[in-house]
Amino acid sequence: MKEIATVERPFKCHTAIQMRFNDIDMLGHLNNTSYFEMFDLGKNDYFVKVKQGYIEWTKPSLMIVHMGIDFMAQTRFYEHVEVLTQCTHLGDKSVHMLQQLVNVDTGEVKCQCQSVLCYFDIETSTPATISDEWRRDIAAYEGVDHL
Repeated sequence: MKEIATVERPFKCHTAIQMRFNDIDMLGHLNNTSYFEMFDLGKNDYFVKVKQGYIEWTKPSLMIVHMGIDFMAQTRFYEHVEVLTQCTHLGDKSVHMLQQLVNVDTGEVKCQCQSVLCYFDIETSTPATISDEWRRDIAAYEGVDHL
């Protein structure tokens, strides 16, 4: 079994998740494909909080280039869960993120996701250097000098 990632600072972004009946498989637990949707909700919530509102996604934007999920425990339909999200590293053109789906009542980590997003220029369809504005906003939200 994969170990839970070491978290260097507390998660600031907590996204409440409402499970839907169609998220559950015939064994009564959360279907593995539903985790991707939940982590996407967490990423979207994270960036809205970083930018403090509306994001103009038609300008240089972020696009997922890698997602890896490790499952620690089954998630059942009636569990109260949330997605925790944080940026762990900013590269020249990439954003590295760590997310965990946790049971709010017990604190148990159900699974974790490590993803890499590329800052992407939509007009040229090429990777772009992360703007200083995004760097400042992410670092300020995370409460660090730099990532």
